[in-house]
Amino acid sequence: MKKVVKHFTFIAMLGLFTTLQSCGENPYFDQAYSFEDVSWDKKDTAVFKVDVQDSLMVHDFILTLRTTKEYLYSNLWVYISVTAPDGTTSKVAQKIPLAAPDGSWLGKTSGALVESRLRFDSKPFPIKGEYVFKIMNATQDESISNVMDIGLRIE
Repeated sequence: MKKVVKHFTFIAMLGLFTTLQSCGENPYFDQAYSFEDVSWDKKDTAVFKVDVQDSLMVHDFILTLRTTKEYLYSNLWVYISVTAPDGTTSKVAQKIPLAAPDGSWLGKTSGALVESRLRFDSKPFPIKGEYVFKIMNATQDESISNVMDIGLRIE
């Protein structure tokens, strides 16, 4: 009887441990900006406001881009502008790879959609307060078809 109880306890603890390991932490911030008519025009800027109260914790900064399978290019260039609470602004260009040289999608596909993720930075916020992230179309085209939305995730 003691062996059965020990065996059952071991299995229950193993199950609990496995369940807890599979549960990820909630992201610090996770929002998406959707484009009308599934098209990203130059005038469309995705704006995300993030309130930061901890300037010590290191965060991963991730872009999430959802396109249709009809998207014509293997990547997408964006500008990421960040304005800190003290008014300082930084701006970088970032390439989001979407397809391999053979044309296969790099992101997760589901039906007619492709979701691509790119971790573009990992660092703490330097000061507390509100940060404003702006993500802009950095391509030469005035409008890019087959783009559903772009998101900012901070973990």
